[in-house]
Amino acid sequence: MKKTALGIISGLAFIVACSTEKSESSENFEFNLTQDTVVVDAGDGIINLSGGLRSFELSSDGKYLYNLVFMQPKIDKINLETLALDKTLEFEKEGPNGVGTYVAGLSLTPQDQIMMWSYALHGVFDQSGEKVRDFRLNAIAGDEVSGSGFLPIRLVEHPKDQNIIFGLYVKWEDNEYFLMKYDLENESFVKIQLPETEKFREFRMEFESSGGSVGAFCPSPDPISVEERIIMTNMAFNEAYVYDMVLDSLYLVPWNSTLTENKNEAKLPKTVEIEESEKYIRMFGESINFMPLSWDSISQQFIRMSYKKIYGEELDEYGRPKVLNSEVFLTLLDKNLKIIKETKLKNYTKEPPRHFFLDNTIWLYENIDDEMGFVRIKID
Repeated sequence: MKKTALGIISGLAFIVACSTEKSESSENFEFNLTQDTVVVDAGDGIINLSGGLRSFELSSDGKYLYNLVFMQPKIDKINLETLALDKTLEFEKEGPNGVGTYVAGLSLTPQDQIMMWSYALHGVFDQSGEKVRDFRLNAIAGDEVSGSGFLPIRLVEHPKDQNIIFGLYVKWEDNEYFLMKYDLENESFVKIQLPETEKFREFRMEFESSGGSVGAFCPSPDPISVEERIIMTNMAFNEAYVYDMVLDSLYLVPWNSTLTENKNEAKLPKTVEIEESEKYIRMFGESINFMPLSWDSISQQFIRMSYKKIYGEELDEYGRPKVLNSEVFLTLLDKNLKIIKETKLKNYTKEPPRHFFLDNTIWLYENIDDEMGFVRIKID
């Protein structure tokens, strides 16, 4: 049964559509999915949507969303209970509290202070913009991580020891991924190799133009930190690569889906002229693409979405085939990364954007007439 309704809730949340569906997973479990759409009220402020949800984090109590504004030293703080912009946090580019011209990402400490990182930025700021900690990671590790050839994908503070910082890095030159474990008190570090990420090279495709390299396509680790684990997934393989802080060890968790393939089936060349690259990117998109894990600290469960793009014959303004829609799949996992349920979504048929999972509800970002909105899918 499906039902649709239109309405407005107190001027803050515009309910565009509401539907329910009963889904049967591959394990013969049944569960209800309820879907609606809401819009965030910016009030007298402006929510910059140029980068969508690029780098974001939820507050420790789940009441606020912190979203890094694209290419600006600003963070929009959204109240998820009132669906309104609370404030825009502003930071300096230069000086003792400067964050530089580019911020690669952010996370929140247990005290909801803001950790930010980039090539030469590794520190914690309060919500007024003052730097309260400078990790000085480049000084500790030297050539292991310094320079434009290395980018921290994510920094993680040990949940029980703020003097221990973990960093997931990429070395651009040879597409190497590795973890660094820093001891700030003793100014020491340990480099942790990630051998399972070497398989990503199967999908690495270099773009060439006029005989030179102009970029590349390749899966990369998508990390999240949950309790005392750093859990890394990627878009090509149905698996998780886990670093356990307590055991100081790595292990692989492979998943077996009964609804999709467990690996993207595209066959990509090692190098391709940039003009010819689109057909191979289309091949990758038509096969299964896995999204990052999302963790709900309330229900103590993960979700992972995956999708396959469906293309039409019509071309877009750049001469590329338009995406008509997507087949979208949802997997629910317990805190030990065991699959509970999986299903194909019938009422959500486009490539899922960045999203988060809170109190059994998936919040998928949506630009609605240049306002920040979310499609919400509640799992019952």
